[in-house]
Amino acid sequence: MLEFLLVKKEYNDRVILSVPELKLSEGIYWLTGANGSGKTTLLKMISGLIPCSGHISIDGVDLRLEPVTYRKHISMAEAEPRYPPFLTGHELIRFYQQIRNVSLSQTALLTERLGFGQFLSTPVGTYSSGMLKRLSLLLAFIGAPKWIFLDEPMANLDTDAVTVLPEIIMEYHKTHGSHFIFSSHTPFPDENFIVSRKLLIQDQQISRIA
Repeated sequence: MLEFLLVKKEYNDRVILSVPELKLSEGIYWLTGANGSGKTTLLKMISGLIPCSGHISIDGVDLRLEPVTYRKHISMAEAEPRYPPFLTGHELIRFYQQIRNVSLSQTALLTERLGFGQFLSTPVGTYSSGMLKRLSLLLAFIGAPKWIFLDEPMANLDTDAVTVLPEIIMEYHKTHGSHFIFSSHTPFPDENFIVSRKLLIQDQQISRIA
């Protein structure tokens, strides 16, 4: 269970998001809203990347009170990922493997399905925007965290990656017990992809749509 209590984000005394109370059970959630409505802000808040007031918790583990334990349960792939340009894909993957204590075999399968191969040995500063996006998705899935947050996951992906991504999400949800919130202006183009609920951000509020 992902829970919000008296959560508020403000910039220069202007309210960007206000979530008095919200409980999200396990599942796959499609987060939508107009440009600038706060979708990225929300995902960064629940990922612990930007501060906010109030309490966000997963199964009773509070982000503010137990930040290290909380972060063990989550992962995020940003809309426009950035990494130190001198690091290689291999080095970033090994780092995530170590901090999440996962085997090489799981990461090797993800690497193959997302079509990396020869690119991993080169610095990420040479990657195209599409390859950076694939890398961010790969890193987000490593270790199968309980909640995975994906900000505009289809942006900059080619046709092959757009096809395989929903398959990986459904597999991780059904087999590994991972749950998702993804932001997108359109749903995934896959008839087998099942969204538990739709979340709409409008007028600084979040509402659930069945």
